Amino acid sequence: MKRVIVDIIFAGLFLGIFTFTACIEEDPVLQEILVEELENETPVEIPAREAITFILGSDKKSNNPYYQEATNFYAFNPTGKTEHLVTSVASLLEISNYLKSHKPANGLPWGLVNLVSHGNQWTGLSVKVVPKSKRATVDRIQEYIDNQTLQPLPKEILDEESEIFIHGCGIGNNQKLMQTVAIAFGGQGHPFTVRASKLYEYYTSEQVGKAVKSSERYIANAYAISYKMGYQPANNSIIKELGATYPTASVNWQDALSRESPRWPGDTYHFTFQVPVKWVIPFTSKDSMPDVSTKKKQLAWIKTQPNILNKLKEIELSIDQFNWWFRQVHVKNEDGSKSPAIWLKGYATILSVLQALTQDNQNGLLPFQPPLDNEQYYTTIQPQKNS
Repeated sequence: MKRVIVDIIFAGLFLGIFTFTACIEEDPVLQEILVEELENETPVEIPAREAITFILGSDKKSNNPYYQEATNFYAFNPTGKTEHLVTSVASLLEISNYLKSHKPANGLPWGLVNLVSHGNQWTGLSVKVVPKSKRATVDRIQEYIDNQTLQPLPKEILDEESEIFIHGCGIGNNQKLMQTVAIAFGGQGHPFTVRASKLYEYYTSEQVGKAVKSSERYIANAYAISYKMGYQPANNSIIKELGATYPTASVNWQDALSRESPRWPGDTYHFTFQVPVKWVIPFTSKDSMPDVSTKKKQLAWIKTQPNILNKLKEIELSIDQFNWWFRQVHVKNEDGSKSPAIWLKGYATILSVLQALTQDNQNGLLPFQPPLDNEQYYTTIQPQKNS
């Protein structure tokens, strides 16, 4: 710190010499006073910002201990651990309330806020928006922003030097979701940065008995294909599609399809999950409702609905990749009357082959850790200026 102060002060002296040469050069007493003041300067230590991690769920399957391994990482990894680790909240609203009621002891706004949740670019985050709500999608978060349940945090909590890091799978590929999270915590002119990985994330730890010896976080390439739920193709068809979709990938697809968890860091494996979409579309009368009595007619009608087509385009899936269900229902209007409506729901299955990125080290394979500003691996939403 003292070296920095010297550089700054002598830069000022240089400017003085350049502008008022005779004055400074002919006054050695002034120079002695300046040097003495400089030597007596006491560096000011700026307190470090505090970091906090929210583990936003609990493990439901013993073969996928995502939240437990994440807890190990943020508690024990030398570079990943944070001063605060919270496992008692399960919604975005509770996170906001916690940040407001538990201010850092040093009086500064939060530095890093980690949000750890299952999620993906298609279905959003598994964390709830408010207690007892459903998962956090763009539309659902926006709903609670619009009704002012979610309100911006003041700059005493999150400011220009704060960062929210969303840890999920491929969340960096959904910038609209990231931006909506930013608005939920900071408003349209949010002052802080929001970051997320474009790749998948998972955690591993080595334990001796019940004690955690080491813990690591990996980012993983994900090679994904999709198909109608309930209509999984044969493995040879999946292998052919993966090869055609990712021709430059050095992956043994058949080997990866043989297991659902890695045997070691960097090992390939696969898993599947469902992507649901749903709409309820009202009509003025039964006579105005379309004929959706057959699958062919249902698909033809969907193709005439811009709202549905735009949503599917947003999540980068097509009509044909969903298995659709239709029902005729009634919806209640604001005046208490009822209107006929079509209820439709579709399910697509995503099959992802994962391979963690590693780098050689004298101690073996370690996680590959690209710089956070590398746009190939991370998406960063910068602070917005109020219009």
